[in-house]
Amino acid sequence: MRKLALIIFLFVFSFSVFSQGVRFTVFADPQIAWLKPEVRLIESEGIRAGFNAGFEMDYFFSENYAFSSGLSLNRIGGKLKFNEPVIIQFHDSYENIGPGDIVTYKLQYLNLPLGLKFTTREIGYSTFYVKMGMCGHFNIRANADIDQLNIDNARLKDEIEFLNLSYQFGAGVHYSLGGQTAVIAGFEYMHRFIDIASNPDYKAVLNSVSLRLGVLF
Repeated sequence: MRKLALIIFLFVFSFSVFSQGVRFTVFADPQIAWLKPEVRLIESEGIRAGFNAGFEMDYFFSENYAFSSGLSLNRIGGKLKFNEPVIIQFHDSYENIGPGDIVTYKLQYLNLPLGLKFTTREIGYSTFYVKMGMCGHFNIRANADIDQLNIDNARLKDEIEFLNLSYQFGAGVHYSLGGQTAVIAGFEYMHRFIDIASNPDYKAVLNSVSLRLGVLF
């Protein structure tokens, strides 16, 4: 509860700072993600599909420049192949991961981004944008599959760090539907620079690329 209260406080604080002159975007982003190992003990086993949905608010302090923040629920994950034995703690058991075992991580985060957004003047019905900044990721659920051990969607315990941080870059286009309403299409790249695992036996960082699909009000 204290962790969730902290997240809500940070969001309310950011909203109070940017409460005037705000434009809102509601989005639903399909994405792909992958885990990048930082030790020889493990190796990546490819990408995993995910989904990020929420809203974004842009505070324009001039015609073409804005502070950007928001809140979203991100379902994300990746796959790691272990080359040496490791013990992983689940909610009700410890499991011995052997060489060659593949762990599929299914993670859920609350995302709280903060950055800058740059837009062009409207060209026809289109406005192009670029955005960059940082994002805080708060883990609210962590499950895993291990096919070799017949483990399916088991709850992890104390294996994933609660807080992570990333830098992000995005670009795309707003296509006007008339008035202030526009549809958005673009992409976003996020690179998390903190190890996701609290287990000291292995280290990996999580990267993702998303297709931004939304409506701007």
